[in-house]
Amino acid sequence: MTARSERIRPPRPTWSKWLTASGGALLLIAALVVVFVVVPAIDEAARSCGDGVEKRGEHAECVGVTDGSYVFSADLSDVEGRIRTENESVARSGKPSVTIAVLLPMTLVENDILSAEWVRHQIQGAYIAQRRANTTGSWGSLPLIRLLLANPGSRLNHWEPVVDDLIGRVDRERLVAVTGVGLSLGSARSAIERLSQHKIPVVASPVAADEFSEIPGFMRVSPTSSTYGTAAAGYVRPNARTATLVQDINPGDLYPKTLAVAFADKFADDTHRIVGRTEVYDSGLPGIENTFLQMMPNICGNEAEVVYFAGRENHLASFVAELAQRPCLDRPITVLTGDLALVGPPSPEMRRGLESKVTVLGPGLAHPRAWTTEPSVFNPAAVASFQEDGCTECFRAVFPKERLDDGIAILSHDAILTVVWAIRGIPRTTPAQVTAQDVLQAKNRLHGKLAVPGASGMISFDDRGDPVNKTVPILRVRVNDTPEYVQLSAPAN
Repeated sequence: MTARSERIRPPRPTWSKWLTASGGALLLIAALVVVFVVVPAIDEAARSCGDGVEKRGEHAECVGVTDGSYVFSADLSDVEGRIRTENESVARSGKPSVTIAVLLPMTLVENDILSAEWVRHQIQGAYIAQRRANTTGSWGSLPLIRLLLANPGSRLNHWEPVVDDLIGRVDRERLVAVTGVGLSLGSARSAIERLSQHKIPVVASPVAADEFSEIPGFMRVSPTSSTYGTAAAGYVRPNARTATLVQDINPGDLYPKTLAVAFADKFADDTHRIVGRTEVYDSGLPGIENTFLQMMPNICGNEAEVVYFAGRENHLASFVAELAQRPCLDRPITVLTGDLALVGPPSPEMRRGLESKVTVLGPGLAHPRAWTTEPSVFNPAAVASFQEDGCTECFRAVFPKERLDDGIAILSHDAILTVVWAIRGIPRTTPAQVTAQDVLQAKNRLHGKLAVPGASGMISFDDRGDPVNKTVPILRVRVNDTPEYVQLSAPAN
């Protein structure tokens, strides 16, 4: 028998099995660390724009909350730097302080409904109010005011993480209110509702849609869209007997519908009437200019003395431009709109429309000319925040190249002032103990003799948080300049 020599392998030692198992476990742990720690850290680092601010959405907007340390855009660097410096001064003082957040879009995308100037004026107005509240004693002295800038992105599309961040700061940083917002959109309403659920008051600057008044804890310093519609109708009724309506029916925008309803309700009676069918367009769809052009035969056929445009200002410019193509060029047309806050002279296309015998009028948010034409309507200390001889901390001295006639900075200032007026007038509460719920309680007294002395006029709130019978300036669009002041109008007149 032939025996084949075989190689005899000794048994592996027991410890080698443990070594293999341990090596596999280490590889598994390393893989898990990569998956759950390293990759998320890399992803987070890629998304981070700065402390508290990160990229979100298809446009990679840097959204979040900052004390001015992170600058959302180059043209905000000056005012954000001033806010950061003031916040640091508040911290160094050792005195009791509270935090107010300014929530509004600070990063814009292509074809945005806002402008960079609009955003800048909002923040500049808030800063002036913060600085004046902390240094002048015009509205009391304590607690001092710290500002946060909260950017939910264009159209407030990323409001949820930003609002959740603010909610977490109520106790940690003594957040007592949120101001700003600025747009009557469904996203804005959702943001305000979430803040309301957490008992955080919201004082909006230019937010007009009436539907927001249903939200507990909500206030606004701007007139409602109903007020705008009513003021426009009241202004034009003495000289016009017929009007036709053009209305945006975008379901995501709450502003146009209330404009149209308020105007029609105020304008129409036995001697005034709305003529023709309402001409509608949807700003959420493309081809708006084509739609406006197709309206022109009916606009002429209605032969109305006034066309009331219930829509956004950027679409108003397109509508007026198309009026240059109307069949009835020989007949003058007056266009009224919801509110005018043009950030500059009309575009060449809009100018052509204006030059075709078209007059455009509308209520404004606020206007500095009213301070001199109707001085008795305004509080001198509030006006001094913007212009005062020898003042180095007023708006015109700090931001000498910026305009006030769009009213944006004035309303933003008044929103901060409303919170200051509330927290410094709270009885039996020391400055070191003021909370957001104290502000909610105090807001119920901001009316009548305790109305807020705003730079846009006295602001007396009703039980829904809307300003009562607030005066508004009537403005006229000029061909080569920003709108001119016509007169101050009270909606009840």
